[in-house]
Amino acid sequence: MDQSEKITLWVKEGASINYFKSLKEVFGGEYTENRYELKRGRTDILFYNFPICPGFDIMVNSAIHYQAVEMIREADNDPDYFHFNLIREGRAEQNISNEEKLAEAGTSTGVFINNGLFPMRSNFPANVLLKSVAIKITREALQKLMPEAQKTLETLFENNDPIFYHTHLPAELASLMDDMFHFKKSEFGRIPLIMARGLELFTLLMRSVSKLVDKDELHGLHIDDYNRLLKLKDQLLSCFDQRISLEELASEFGISVSKLKRDFKTLFNTSVYNFYTHAKMDEAYRRLKTGNFSVMEVGYDLGYQNLSKFSSMFKKIKGINPKEVLPL
Repeated sequence: MDQSEKITLWVKEGASINYFKSLKEVFGGEYTENRYELKRGRTDILFYNFPICPGFDIMVNSAIHYQAVEMIREADNDPDYFHFNLIREGRAEQNISNEEKLAEAGTSTGVFINNGLFPMRSNFPANVLLKSVAIKITREALQKLMPEAQKTLETLFENNDPIFYHTHLPAELASLMDDMFHFKKSEFGRIPLIMARGLELFTLLMRSVSKLVDKDELHGLHIDDYNRLLKLKDQLLSCFDQRISLEELASEFGISVSKLKRDFKTLFNTSVYNFYTHAKMDEAYRRLKTGNFSVMEVGYDLGYQNLSKFSSMFKKIKGINPKEVLPL
């Protein structure tokens, strides 16, 4: 198989066993009710599921593969089943479009929350280690375990509409996740240690989400919002030689500037200008790496009239001078 090909993994959102069966079908390997494992060559995938109680599962996942992987999660159509994905390490770009143009700029880590009604498309680059924790809980299990958090989820998903939220990963949660990955390798006490950290992780996560909801700082995106943002992103990635104007972009896409800025930040975890600048430097790096373009050609092609400004921005973002990227 061509290493440059992208592998597509179809998963019906829901229980962990759905993921294990799909991984087995595409990659091979072995799985049980609560574990999937494949270690072969440059592929190392290990998914553990830890059932806390009926309707409440915590999955601890790590994966690296020599090809890019696209995971398409079909909606489970169960508004009483909530899904939390916390990405600790790696890159994953959330998407719902059949056509996409990947860029390093704006790929998202952090916390992703949805109610299982939202079809998701995630892209994972080749040879990049992904470490994540997935929490799946039913409304009934939440009511028994943490009834004080019920109001928060009812606020987020009050009309049972397909909706998706993204927020940053607080430092205290990142530390707990690191413990869980460490304990995953333990030969003694692995299950209770991870369950204990997992319960603490979920408790602190819900506390953090509740605070964001109370402050009106957590905003969801609907399907139309996603489609608009993906078109906007594609437009940004196709006009590197131009200056961008938020007012003109907002007018073109029929929304206010404040909504454009808020929605873009929600999906890509960065501002429009920051995304655009990083994407330009990603493109500059790719062109320079080929050896087919000089620094002057790349700078001018990307809209810089002053090459010193181009070099300064490139070094600020990439950490090296553009000339250092050129092949010997």
